[in-house]
Amino acid sequence: MTSNKNQEGLIVWNFDFAFTTFYEIETDAIEHLVSKPLTPIEVAPGVSLLNLIAFNFPEGALGSLPEFQELILSLIVTPDLSRGVPKSAMYILSLGSTNQEHLDHCASYYKLPVFGQFSRVNIQYDPLAVEYEDHHGPIVSMKNIHPRPEYGEGERYFQAFVKDAGDIYVADVLMKGSLFEHQQAGEAGKMWNHPFFRGIDVDGAEPVSFMQMLNRPGSPGQQFYPRPEKFT
Repeated sequence: MTSNKNQEGLIVWNFDFAFTTFYEIETDAIEHLVSKPLTPIEVAPGVSLLNLIAFNFPEGALGSLPEFQELILSLIVTPDLSRGVPKSAMYILSLGSTNQEHLDHCASYYKLPVFGQFSRVNIQYDPLAVEYEDHHGPIVSMKNIHPRPEYGEGERYFQAFVKDAGDIYVADVLMKGSLFEHQQAGEAGKMWNHPFFRGIDVDGAEPVSFMQMLNRPGSPGQQFYPRPEKFT
């Protein structure tokens, strides 16, 4: 649970689609991207986790935004346990969406590393899958690999770390919804080498699915995301 140490500037984001996949990737391929004192968490010797989160936000975010889609790239790192015990601690590397006003807000308010706007996003409910691309080409095709998700109301606490102007910042993020997670083995889709991945050779590293988390497609969920505070 989160300690709710800092909820200053809290914004509640309502979503109706949230889908994340944690991928195993060689630590050597990503550790240079993580700023000290944070370090990648390894699930096996030499194996860390890369995370992709896809969202759909219905009309009304920030009071006036139209419906838009978002994609976030993170690496899973050591948490700050003095703040609470999170489901995972994420060092965010890249964020894109289909709305420029949303991107501007994320950069200024959350200090997030904005990549840019997507030109096409396809969300499919059954079977659950997403696709993202921009003018550079395809980025990711991601699908649920569990045949029978069993959703239940719940919440998950995450720590979101970002780097801005040489400093590390952290926010305690809470997600609530009709959730399901699994570690079913299988093919979770494809990632293409693309600038969104900040130089990670996803073709060469061949990430494999470690875990997936889903919100029931079409059902309302909430993300409680405060303004980040300085960590270092």
